Amino acid sequence: MATNTPPHGAFRGFGAPQCIFALERHLDKVAATLGLRPDELRRRNFIAKGHATATGQVIAEEVDMPALLDRALRESDYHAKCERFARENAGRHVKRGVGLASFFHGAGFTGSGEQHLASVVGVEATSEGRVRILVSSTEMGQGTNTILAQIAAQMLEVPYEHVDIAPPDTAQVPNSGPTVASRTCMVVGKLVESAALGLKQTLTGVGLLKEGYSTAEFRHACSAYIARHGSLRSYSQYQAPPGIHWDDEKYQGDAYGTFAWAVYVAEVSVDLLTYEARVEDFVAVQEVGRVIHPVLATGQIEGGVAQAIGYTLYEKVAWENGRMANGQMTNYIIPTSMDIPPIRVIFEERPYPYGPMGAKGIGELPMDGPAPAILNAIENATGLSLVSIPATPETLMTTWEGVHA
Repeated sequence: MATNTPPHGAFRGFGAPQCIFALERHLDKVAATLGLRPDELRRRNFIAKGHATATGQVIAEEVDMPALLDRALRESDYHAKCERFARENAGRHVKRGVGLASFFHGAGFTGSGEQHLASVVGVEATSEGRVRILVSSTEMGQGTNTILAQIAAQMLEVPYEHVDIAPPDTAQVPNSGPTVASRTCMVVGKLVESAALGLKQTLTGVGLLKEGYSTAEFRHACSAYIARHGSLRSYSQYQAPPGIHWDDEKYQGDAYGTFAWAVYVAEVSVDLLTYEARVEDFVAVQEVGRVIHPVLATGQIEGGVAQAIGYTLYEKVAWENGRMANGQMTNYIIPTSMDIPPIRVIFEERPYPYGPMGAKGIGELPMDGPAPAILNAIENATGLSLVSIPATPETLMTTWEGVHA
């Protein structure tokens, strides 16, 4: 079939960055109209336990968005900077501003997606006492193999170094679903946790293991079980948390088992000679349940914010006759390390009972907040109200000249 546009695929956040951009930019306009500070308007309207979302989902978990906001404002020195920049910007061609965004992102597939996938995970042990995780989730640099091995090692009380990950080939391992939708740690990790616990219960149930066992005793138990019964494997299949109901016909109900919550604050400078905007400082405060691996979790947030800065200020796709006209690194501009500010990542932990060791999804969340926070900061600095991104120098120049013509 002929088409005038090339095929498109999923983008980090998968629709949420666009919606949250519009919502968070609009909230700043509402606040200005009402004569309220942007943070105060949000504080008065935060969702909390017992409130309903747009799909009718009643929030069952404890949510403390005011605490996230307070932490973000304090860490960024938001109010003091607002006052100082307002005094100092007059008469300067490089203007400074701060902006914020408060948002959330569901973990796992929307609606009944996880039930339809019915993901399965396996954990097996060898006669030498090594553990092998059987999943189709793909390691692409985000740390999947590390955290899944961590979960299995902790559940089985064996050294992390004794855990292996099977190649993610569904001819050899069960289908644990695609590596998307902020689901790998929370959904697949929970299945790894459950399968590992099942393997442990198998060994204790036949009397080969007792509580407080050593690595050597685990190895001996695996060897003895396999000699008597053959392979030692345990499988776990996804089951929705209790109380989760979704109506595919009405598109109403519990869209997600849980959500990650965040407040981001961006500080920017805008040079009105070159019309360049730069992010000078960034504070990212989020609640993602229990953080399993702090270094990898911080890396996920830093990487998502860096990607979002490119999305917000630099990366403009040019279409020409149905093709991308700037598909080279020479004319498609992405941020370098010199364009990324210090990113201060802060986690407020509130364990989720249906995630592995209390963890939620994290991968998409950091893509959602930076764009509106940055454009809110640009408006705070210059008064320019931009309604689209990327905010390239050309866009800023045209908007400035249109306002000050």
